[in-house]
Amino acid sequence: MGPEAFEDIYPLLAGLPTRTMSKQDWRWLLFEYPWAPGPHRGWALCADGRTVGFIGAVFSARPLLGRVEKFCNPACWVVLEKYRFAGTLLFMPILALKDHTILGLRLSPAAYKVSATLGLRPLESEQLVLPPIPRPAEAIRALRGSFTLAPEEIRAELTGAERTMHEDMSSSPVARHVLLRRGDRQCYLVATPCRKWGVPYADVHYLGDREFFWEHRILAQAALVAAMGIAGFAVAIDRRFLVGRPPPLTQRMKMMRLYRPARDDITPMMIDGLYSESIGLRY
Repeated sequence: MGPEAFEDIYPLLAGLPTRTMSKQDWRWLLFEYPWAPGPHRGWALCADGRTVGFIGAVFSARPLLGRVEKFCNPACWVVLEKYRFAGTLLFMPILALKDHTILGLRLSPAAYKVSATLGLRPLESEQLVLPPIPRPAEAIRALRGSFTLAPEEIRAELTGAERTMHEDMSSSPVARHVLLRRGDRQCYLVATPCRKWGVPYADVHYLGDREFFWEHRILAQAALVAAMGIAGFAVAIDRRFLVGRPPPLTQRMKMMRLYRPARDDITPMMIDGLYSESIGLRY
């Protein structure tokens, strides 16, 4: 289904617990993200002449292992309670996309259980939540680096796939972009402000140079505070991207993610949170 169906499915979306999402936020997330050609962005479940269920699909094509790989991120899977016995039918067209890697990045417990039963495998189990408390060496390194939030500077300094990422993500209503620098090294970072249990934090979806990030974590957190205010003081990042030991007082937060790779050589370390519903959700 395409954007012409938005008004039919919006009542379902408005009933979700994500109360901070505006109507335009939902429209962008499901039908107006700019990087996928074609109008097809999801599937609806209809009964008695009305729409009773919906699953969105965030499609993308990205360079990986010297080739272009197709991805599909199921998003906003919602079915009215009376019809939930048929909710799994919405997932069937996505499972049929054998040439796509399927990404379940933000799953409710019920959706996780169904997705795992249908063959998706573990991608991640937790995030590390990093407080802005430096080790002595980290504090020194932070003083020696710099960062920019200016879109024109970031665009000018990025090249290749990362420049394309920045251009694709720039229309997101919630994404924050940071470029960390020190000497001739740099790290491009994309995050969104999130909230859990009433506590704001920065959710990191992409790290360009992971070693640079962990060496300059305090610089990154200073940049995220500048980019999104108080949320930047606590930074959440998927555990699989950890390099070395966790920083002092790191907390762990359950984050169950699943995927089904189109090819066996597509490993969890190759999967980030860009080109997904995470780039459009507002908390």
